[in-house]
Amino acid sequence: MNKIKLRLMKTILVPTDFSKCANNAMMYALEIASRRGQSVTALYVVYPNEGVDNNMYDAFFVDNYVQQRLDGMKNWVKKFTRSPHLSKVKVQLECRIGFPVSTITQTAKELNAGMIVMGTTGASGLKGVLLGSVAGGVVSASKLPVYVIPPQAVFRNNARFAFATDFRFTLGKEAIQILRDMLNIQHTGLHVVHVFPEPNGKPDLRSQKALSDKLDTIPHDFHYLHDKNIVRAIQNFMESTDCTGLVAVAHEYSLLHKLFSTSISRSLAHQTKVPILVLHDD
Repeated sequence: MNKIKLRLMKTILVPTDFSKCANNAMMYALEIASRRGQSVTALYVVYPNEGVDNNMYDAFFVDNYVQQRLDGMKNWVKKFTRSPHLSKVKVQLECRIGFPVSTITQTAKELNAGMIVMGTTGASGLKGVLLGSVAGGVVSASKLPVYVIPPQAVFRNNARFAFATDFRFTLGKEAIQILRDMLNIQHTGLHVVHVFPEPNGKPDLRSQKALSDKLDTIPHDFHYLHDKNIVRAIQNFMESTDCTGLVAVAHEYSLLHKLFSTSISRSLAHQTKVPILVLHDD
């Protein structure tokens, strides 16, 4: 069995804080896993000082605190696996002490996970911390596909995806296969969208052909927009075409870095009702 097929069969890692947004991410992960024959691993990250009152005596209760979180996770998972089509998905539980971004990425690496599915907002184990900022950190730190799920998103068997691109990346065979597989799960093709900030911007047909060749048998078409506000343009396009998912590629100069910057991520990742599938280039 080749590396790509092995990746598609690996576990899906779902960080959770028991919030509504984490609930939705878990539901998405289970729906994907049930269709791909995968398992799901739920991860709760305990901050180093969570549940401890900073004295030597309380430090002895850390193990008990972790066990409490694991017991809570067992009850949490039961809510999702009651559905007949999800009941056969194998779910494993992990509770680790550390800081969210590093712990999530390290756990994914240790478990040899094939994908990370996580929410955009939540408590993240520490009051006042947004999972949205954690999601951005995980996207930057991990080389795995990351599926970022907003609380309003609804999993659909028949979906429509937009692929926001600046054409400055190289997608490898594994990323293309993951994209193809995810699109097949939701029975959809791909609208490739490029936004020109200048009013006289023109398509680069060579770049278009190169990407089209990479996408190969994935049904796709190209759309070119002109707007100084890239996020607004993407949002307007997705609303006008009833897109239910967004695909982006993480690389040093990509649009994705703008999407997850402090100012823009709140206007796109937090306001949009659709999930974002983040792939990594070669």
